[in-house]
Amino acid sequence: MNQLPHSNGQNPIQLNHRERQFLQLACSELTYAQIADRMCVSPRTVDGYRESLFVRLQLKSRVGLVIWAVKGGFVAL
Repeated sequence: MNQLPHSNGQNPIQLNHRERQFLQLACSELTYAQIADRMCVSPRTVDGYRESLFVRLQLKSRVGLVIWAVKGGFVAL
């Protein structure tokens, strides 16, 4: 599992392989349905990854998730 900084600078967030894969795909122009197809999971599973990350990172939108991933060095521009 990779550790990425928490949005408030406290304990690092640990992401498993599937969460990291979702995060990378969420930082693209793919829709959530297309992300589900790429990951070979249901759209509800993708919704679960998204909601889990929103709660753990204290974020409210996909834009916030992308900004967090870029700032944390997970995704390069």
